[in-house]
Parts: sequence; C-alpha cells; structure tokens
Amino acid sequence: MLLSEEAAKQLMEQAIPVHRMLDVKVLEIRDGYCKMLFPFKTDVLGDFRFKRWHGGIIATAMDSVGGAAALTTLTSPEDKLATIDIRVDYLRGTVPSDLIAIGYLVRSGNRIISCRMEAWQEDEKRLVAEARAMFSVYRQQETWSAQQKDDSSEG
Repeated sequence: MLLSEEAAKQLMEQAIPVHRMLDVKVLEIRDGYCKMLFPFKTDVLGDFRFKRWHGGIIATAMDSVGGAAALTTLTSPEDKLATIDIRVDYLRGTVPSDLIAIGYLVRSGNRIISCRMEAWQEDEKRLVAEARAMFSVYRQQETWSAQQKDDSSEG
C-alpha cells in the first residue's frame, strides 16, 4: 500500500467531502481490504416512516469502501481511480443504527480493478446489501516506464 494505514484513514475520512458529510470512520485498511463505519443519523433516511436508510446512501457506502480497497493497489500519488460500474443488491431493510461496510479486492489489473463489497448493521451474518464494482485505474508509473522505453529506443 502506497500510504501508511494512518495516512490512508485520514485521506478517506477527511479529504473526501461526502465522507466528511457522512462522518465516515475507517475501521481498518490494508492491502486489498477496507472496513468502514457509516454512523446513523436522520439525514441518511430514505423512508422516514420506517426509519430505513436511503438506498442511494447505501450505494455510496459501497462505492466508498470498494474504492478504498482499490486505492490500496495504487503505486504512485499521481495514479487516478474512477468507478466504471457498480451493482448493488439490497437484501433486507435497514434499521435506525450504524452501517458497517467492507470492500475487498477481487482482481487488480493494469487498467481495471474489481472489488466486492458487503454491508450490515448489527449482525455481520445478516447482510443488508452486497455489491460488485469495477474501477478504472490510470497508473502513472506504467506510463512513465513506457515513456522511458520509448525515449531510450530513439537514441
């Protein structure tokens, strides 16, 4: 991982505005894995009658934790990462309590990173959602290496 665990936590919690708005806490981050806490507050409600989390907030949590797991594969501060596609399956209704989400790496290629994510509330065996995501990665170091080869072959 390019960053220390503490630096990665600070980046994910403080540098991303939506994470600050949601008060996201990184519980663990290491190579190919991230676990985050999304605290409950009334702002996350989609169904105010039954106090259920908004599906878009759950999707945001999945994208965030998957992106954090993908982030651990970056090798340069200049690398770029973007979500290409995300599929979220909502498995059961939520309750008015915190959401825990994990993301883990399935495959990290030269251009595409694949991750799986899960979210639960009180019992990690009772998932409220699961997801898969594909991220596009632009690795600065690879571009630099290819440019160096081109430059050396011209001489």
